Amino acid sequence: MASIIEKAEDYVSSAAISRELLRDKLSECLTVERGGLKLYERALQIITDHEVSTKFRQFREQTRNHESILIRVISELGMDPSYMSPTAKLAHKKAESLLNSMASGDGIDYLPANAEQINAIENIVLAETKDHANWEMLGKIARQSDDDKTREVLKSAVSEVEPQEDEHLSWAKEQMARLEFASIARK
Repeated sequence: MASIIEKAEDYVSSAAISRELLRDKLSECLTVERGGLKLYERALQIITDHEVSTKFRQFREQTRNHESILIRVISELGMDPSYMSPTAKLAHKKAESLLNSMASGDGIDYLPANAEQINAIENIVLAETKDHANWEMLGKIARQSDDDKTREVLKSAVSEVEPQEDEHLSWAKEQMARLEFASIARK
């Protein structure tokens, strides 16, 4: 989440936002959300911790909603939701790499107890870190854009999504640390 000072500075300044670059960024954001959905699906096949799997199901549904919100935002701004920018293609490759690292039988001979589960959560943390940064950037654009429509469309979306993204990232990091500690702590 952006600091209060940064937000205040954003509200008293404005910038002309390139529609082409905004289209590319929104395409990337949508691809990141779609990759996140796949990662949650795969993680839910691996996670054995009840608390984590319950929360990840909730986050998956919220992520599905974020995808819908981005499609709506892109459409409301007169852009094509099916457009895939070069950075979106790169984001897709990154998500596929994370998914591939979650495949069983990937040639690693021995993994310690809970390693697959911890890896799945770590991949969610990595994806949510990017997703969180995307929504922060969209919030900054919403606060600084000199275009009223862009500002209003993004402001509405960001106000709904950014608090959930804050929770996704902080909660997943906490659980990763909890499970990692439990796997190495002697009791």
